Amino acid sequence: MRLTIGSVKLPHVRSQKMHRMAGQTLLRFMFFCSCIAPLPAQDKPKQETPAFEREMNRLAEPYLKQRSEKMAEIKTRAQAEARQKYVRETLLHMLGGLPNNHDPLKAQVVGTISQEGFHIEKLIYDSLPGYHVTANLYLPSKGKGPFPVVIYHAGHAPFGKAEAAFGFAPNLALNGIAVLAYDPLGAGERLQAMNPETGKSWAGPDEHSQAQIPISLIGDHVSRYMVWDAMRGIDYLSTRPDIDAHNIGSFGCSGGGTLSAYLTALDGRVKAGVVACYLTSYEELNKGIGPQDGEQVIPDFVKNGLDFSDLVELAAPRGYAMVATTEDMFPFAGASAAHDEAARFYSLYGASENLQWFTGPGGHGAILPLMPKMISFFEHWLLHTDNPPPEMVKLPFPKFQEYNCTTTGQVTTALPGRTIYQINRERANAILPKKAAVSSSASLKALQSHLKAEIPEIIGMNTALQSSPVVTVTATEQRSGYRIETVVFHSRYNMDLPARLALPDSAGPSPVLLITSERSISDLTSADSDFDRAAKSGRVVLAMSPLPWPPSPDQPRPTMGTMLPWTSRALIIGKTFVGMRTEDTLAAVQWLATQHEVNPNEIDAYADGASGVVLLHAAALDPRIRNITIEHSLSTFNSVVDVPIHRNVAESVIPGVLLHYDLDDLMIAIAPRRISIVNPVDGAGSTLTQAAFQDQLARVYATDRSLKLENRITFSTRASGEPLPTLYSSVAK
Repeated sequence: MRLTIGSVKLPHVRSQKMHRMAGQTLLRFMFFCSCIAPLPAQDKPKQETPAFEREMNRLAEPYLKQRSEKMAEIKTRAQAEARQKYVRETLLHMLGGLPNNHDPLKAQVVGTISQEGFHIEKLIYDSLPGYHVTANLYLPSKGKGPFPVVIYHAGHAPFGKAEAAFGFAPNLALNGIAVLAYDPLGAGERLQAMNPETGKSWAGPDEHSQAQIPISLIGDHVSRYMVWDAMRGIDYLSTRPDIDAHNIGSFGCSGGGTLSAYLTALDGRVKAGVVACYLTSYEELNKGIGPQDGEQVIPDFVKNGLDFSDLVELAAPRGYAMVATTEDMFPFAGASAAHDEAARFYSLYGASENLQWFTGPGGHGAILPLMPKMISFFEHWLLHTDNPPPEMVKLPFPKFQEYNCTTTGQVTTALPGRTIYQINRERANAILPKKAAVSSSASLKALQSHLKAEIPEIIGMNTALQSSPVVTVTATEQRSGYRIETVVFHSRYNMDLPARLALPDSAGPSPVLLITSERSISDLTSADSDFDRAAKSGRVVLAMSPLPWPPSPDQPRPTMGTMLPWTSRALIIGKTFVGMRTEDTLAAVQWLATQHEVNPNEIDAYADGASGVVLLHAAALDPRIRNITIEHSLSTFNSVVDVPIHRNVAESVIPGVLLHYDLDDLMIAIAPRRISIVNPVDGAGSTLTQAAFQDQLARVYATDRSLKLENRITFSTRASGEPLPTLYSSVAK
C-alpha cells in the first residue's frame, strides 16, 4: 500500500472548480474537532502531580505491567486470535453487551441539501424503539452507485453531525464515497437532559458522562447505546440500493475517535477504520489528563488487562489508520507505543501494511493537514484505487441549523419517543433481581452475612488492611471542657487527610462520635458546631475529611460537581470512591477502638453528603459502629435511575451495584442499630419529605415492623446551623 508516514505531499487537484480550504475554515474545523477541550498550554511550568493521581497511577502499574508481559508472549496468529477472543468477550461484558434489538428502523428522509458534486439527505431512524437518531447522508452526484460509505462519528462539540460538513464528509463525497454523519447521544439534535425552559442541556457539555452514571449503576455502559446507534446506521445503509454495504468505513476524531475505535473493533462489517486524536496508552495518559468522558471510561478496563491498543488489535487484520498529533492532550508518546504494539500484532496476520500511522504537528484535533491521507486511505480500502492524496476543497461555510432533521432542532421536543434515561429505567426493571422480604432474624442474619462477603468486591476495597492507621498530632488547643488536637490521618491510599480530635477533660473511657464530611475541618470544628457541642457533652470526637486530599482542582460541572475526572481514574482500575473512603472510615474506627480515652462499645458516627453513602457501607461491615446519623445524603441508588436529571452523585457511583444491593439493603443490614436520617435527598438532589422518604424506603420500614424495630429509624429536618441533638445527647458517664 502506498500510504506512508512523513510529510504530506502536495495534493493532486481533482476539480478545477474547487479551491483549497481557506485558513478560516481550517481554524474552525480544528476547533470543532477539539471536543471543546483547550489545547495544552506549552508555556506553563510542569506542576507536581496531585497525591490522588500519583496513588491511582501506582495502583494501575501492576495491571499495565502484567498486560505488557502477556502481550510479549503472543508470537503466533493462533495466540493473537485467542487474545482477540478474550478482548472481545471482556469488552462486551464490561459494556453490558449490545442491545441486539432489531425492531423496525422506521427510517425516513425528511429533507435534502444540494451541493455542487454531492447532495445531503436528512435522515431520522430509530436505534431502539422510540429512540431517534438524526443523521445526514452525503451522496456523490457523479455515478449511480452503489457507493461505498464511511460512518462519521461526531466529537463532543454541541453541533454534532454538522461537524462533518466542515471538510471531511464533502471531500469524501466528491471523491466517490458516501458518508453517514449521525448525532451521537447528547449532541446536535439529541440532547437527552434538555431543560425545556432554556432549550439547553442541564448537563452542559457532559451529557454523555451524565448518562453514564445511572446506566453504570445497573451494570451497563453508555457506549453500548452509542455504538448501537452506529451499528443501526449500518443496518439502515444496508437496505439502500445506492450503498455498497460490503465496503464500509468508520471515522472519528477525539470523542468521535472513541466511537470509531469501538465500532471498528466490535462490528466486522467495518472494512476500514480511522481513529484520530484518541488512541494512546494508559501509561502515558495517566501521567497527564487521565481518562476523561463517560463513554471513554469503562470500569475495570485496566484491571481486566486492557489498553487502547487492544481496540486496534481487535480489528486485525482489517484496514486501520491511527492518526495522532504531536501536542495532543492524548499523549503522542502513548499513541506511538500503541501503534508499535499494534503493528507487531498485525504482523502476526501477515498484514503489516493494513495498519497505517498518520502523524503531524499541532494540538488536539489539528488533523486537517492529514485529511488527504485519510481520504486516500479510504479510497484504497473502499474504492480499491490508489490515487495520489486529493486536494482538499473549499465549500460554503454552513449554518448548523441547515443540517437539522427535526422541526425544533431537538428530537425530544419534535418527536414522541424515549430518552436514554427512560430506556435505562426500563432495562433496570427487566434485569435487576427481585428482592426477598427480610421478615425474620434468620433472613436478617443471612442478608448481613451476604453483604459482608459481597460488599468489599463490589466497591473495590482492599481487604488486606493494616492493623491500625498512622495518626499524627500537629497542634493542640484547650477549649472549655475539652482539648482539641489537630491531627493528620494517613489514608490507606497514601494521602494525609486533615482531621481534628476532641478529648474531654473528664477521666475514663468516653463514648465516641466519628464525623466524616466534605465540609472543611475548620467549619466542622468551629465554636458552637456539632463537633463542639458533642465534645462538651463528654464525647471523644474525631472529625476527618474524606479522600482525596488535597481536593480535586477540576472546575465544577453543572450537575456532577468536581470529582468526575478522579472517579474515572479509580474506576478503570476497579476502585470506587465509596470503597476507598469506606476503608478509611473502618481504619478510623479501628484506631479509635484502641485509644485508652475511648469506650470501644460506644462508637457512633455522623456523615453528610456523599460521606453518608460511605458510612452506610462501613456500618454494614463493622458492628463496632453503633448508631449512625446521615444528613443530606442519597436515599437510594435506585432514585438516581428513576430521575431524568441526577445531581452530585458522581462520588457515590458503584458500577453494577444495583445488581447486588441498594442503600435500603444496607439500612436493613445495620439492624438492630439505630439510624437517624436528616434532610435526605433523592438522585435529583431534591430534599425529600418524610412521606416521600418512607415511600422510597418502604422495604426498610416493613422489615423493621416484622422484626418489631419500628422506632429504629428516625427522620428529621434542620436548618443550616441548627443543633442536631442526636449527635450528643444521652452520653453515658
